[in-house]
Amino acid sequence: MFEDVKERLQGCVYTIFTPFDAEEKVDYTALDSYLEHMYRTGARKFYAMAYNSRYSQLTHAEIMELNAFCIRKVKALDPKNVAIVGDPIHCSTKETTEFSRHAKEHGADLVSLLVREKYFSDEQIMDHYAEVGRDANIGILVHEMPFLSGMNGLQMHWPKSLFLELPKVPEIVALKEDAKDFETTCLALSLEPRIRVVIAGRKSTFMNYRPHGARAYLNGISMLDARIGETFWNAYESGDQAKIKFILEKLEAPFFDRCCAKYGWHRTNKALLQAAGFMHRRDRMPLKHLNDSEYALVEEVYREVQAACKEIF
Repeated sequence: MFEDVKERLQGCVYTIFTPFDAEEKVDYTALDSYLEHMYRTGARKFYAMAYNSRYSQLTHAEIMELNAFCIRKVKALDPKNVAIVGDPIHCSTKETTEFSRHAKEHGADLVSLLVREKYFSDEQIMDHYAEVGRDANIGILVHEMPFLSGMNGLQMHWPKSLFLELPKVPEIVALKEDAKDFETTCLALSLEPRIRVVIAGRKSTFMNYRPHGARAYLNGISMLDARIGETFWNAYESGDQAKIKFILEKLEAPFFDRCCAKYGWHRTNKALLQAAGFMHRRDRMPLKHLNDSEYALVEEVYREVQAACKEIF
């Protein structure tokens, strides 16, 4: 039933970042322009998601409005584009089902579901996905992040037993791997090809999973220009090691090693997009955006990355 969208979910998957204007309202004008740019440079798979898309800063009504806008825009650019949106980070199964139905009604291909309730059992998690899949009848992308244990409150990776249960829910099409742990990621990849696994993190990290059948990853530095992601994927597929090395060392490393390592991914991604002229770096509290002196480093790195891009485009 969902085989077609799974097959299209290969290569680079592009995050939809949520910009805010000076009054801290969602800046739909900037978002519209950014989506246009990403499509024009080659993006075909768009993903509004829990943290990159700032769901934690939005009301539930705003998330629905954002989801509807993103689906409408992505499909207007090309009906064949893949549109993925999510549910609120913390909510009940009933509300997740409402968001999933809303996503389907507006034309989404998949709904990304993140369970942030404390983990007590595999049955608890599987009942959640099974109920949503059955009642909303939409393809599900499981957003797999470490749980907090309901028994001792400690962070824990998903157990192998839970991964093995996922294929039993027919609506589960894909999984966004967000543990950033080698063993856990390999467990997720063992579900391929039944479930497409989208790996988060750096392209250099993604390369470690090639022997394990990795077929999709989240954009990273390619958020600037989809030609970076598409060029990397073509090199990955063809085995062009020289081009892969150039992208990893000249485009990816400066941003991750000098900016993300210092200020964190979630504060630097929108700062980089501001440096590129797509949106302002501001966020809603309690997430504080980079101050001007911190932002100056991001601008410097952006200029360096842009200069390097001219060597491959």
